[in-house]
Amino acid sequence: MSAEVMERGVRGAFYTLEEAAHAVNALEAEGFAADDITLFSPIPTSEIEDELDRPPSPVRYFTITGGILGCITGFVLTYWTFFAWPLHVGGKPLSSFPVTVVIMFELTVLLGGLFSVAAVFIFSRIPALTIKPGYHPRFSEDLFGVFVHASEDEGKKNASQVLSGLGAIEVTDEAE
Repeated sequence: MSAEVMERGVRGAFYTLEEAAHAVNALEAEGFAADDITLFSPIPTSEIEDELDRPPSPVRYFTITGGILGCITGFVLTYWTFFAWPLHVGGKPLSSFPVTVVIMFELTVLLGGLFSVAAVFIFSRIPALTIKPGYHPRFSEDLFGVFVHASEDEGKKNASQVLSGLGAIEVTDEAE
């Protein structure tokens, strides 16, 4: 979907989280795709995650990738050091696996954490360089907002009827 089409739609404002979540579920039941519905909240709430049926975050894949890369890096780094600067002491073997475990663990935790933080910033779209379509300043103060991306008049009309029927205090058509 082009950026121009994504900025057109219908915005509804609600007083409570339950009303906004119910509106999102009703819009999905009407046939609107989950990607076409944006929910704005003035406060962070975990209840909204329980109310809405969304797929799990992909951040966990970045975390496991960072952890595996960290473990491999720790192993390669220690064994490369063993063989790059060999130090033969008392006939002992040149390399020893137990020595590498601590470095492998530390790099697993370090890279797993760094990849997680990077993924959170990427998927949260931080920093927000532009204002999301359908945003209203009151959605950061005291209202919950639902924005439906719709470009055709029929979709806008249908979304307006659903939002109005569910008790939205204000329904606005964001033309362009």
